[in-house]
Order: sequence, then C-alpha cells, then structure tokens
Amino acid sequence: MPHLLELAQKHKDQGLVVIGVHTTNSAAKMPAFVAEQKITYPVCADVDNATTTAFAVDSYPDYYLIDRAGKLRVADLQNAALDRAIEALLAEKPPTDVAAEELDAQKRLDGAQAAAKASGRRLLVHVHGPG
Repeated sequence: MPHLLELAQKHKDQGLVVIGVHTTNSAAKMPAFVAEQKITYPVCADVDNATTTAFAVDSYPDYYLIDRAGKLRVADLQNAALDRAIEALLAEKPPTDVAAEELDAQKRLDGAQAAAKASGRRLLVHVHGPG
C-alpha cells in the first residue's frame, strides 16, 4: 500500500487534497508528530471528538473520500484499497451544475486557513462541497 504522503504527491496535480485529522486524545503531540513524519498536507486536531463521532471512526488510520462535488463517497476504507479508490474518484468528471471555483478544494482550504490564522482563534476547519 502506498504511503499517504506518496499518494498526496502523486495525485496533487489531479485535484487530490489530503487533510489529516488527529484524535482529540494527545492532540498536543500532533505538531511534533507532523514534523517527525514530514507531513506536508494540513493536519488539524479533532476538537471534542466531533469528527470522530460524525464519521463513526472505529480504527486508525481510517480513510474517508469526498468527491469533487463535496459528497462523502467512501467511508471506512481499507488501507489496501486506498490508491485504487482515489484514482477512481479522480477519474470522474466534475459536476457541471456547480461553478468551477466552488469545486477547487485547495483554494477553499487555503482561504479557510488564512482566515483562521488572521483571526488568532483555534479552529477546526471542515472543508465540504457546495450546498
């Protein structure tokens, strides 16, 4: 199974955006872990287990894939199927009934991160599609 960092790099020009969510437990250790593992994609702490609860996470790591339209398409994916599932979703055409700028997940994430930094508040950024 390819490592998540490798997949993020391999598919970044095809539109893949990876966001890591660290458990609430030991969240204070997350920055050191990210640095140690040389993780380059955004990683946030799961505030009060909100994401873990919402997605019914039952093991770690767990993978949830959201398509170009912002819909959860794959939940609790097995590690061995990750690359194949990513490639299948990236091969799909973007929806035609939504403006292209609304579908640019990286631009939306960059904007949310800039707003969070400017506010000085601690925020859990949830990136979702239109609607």
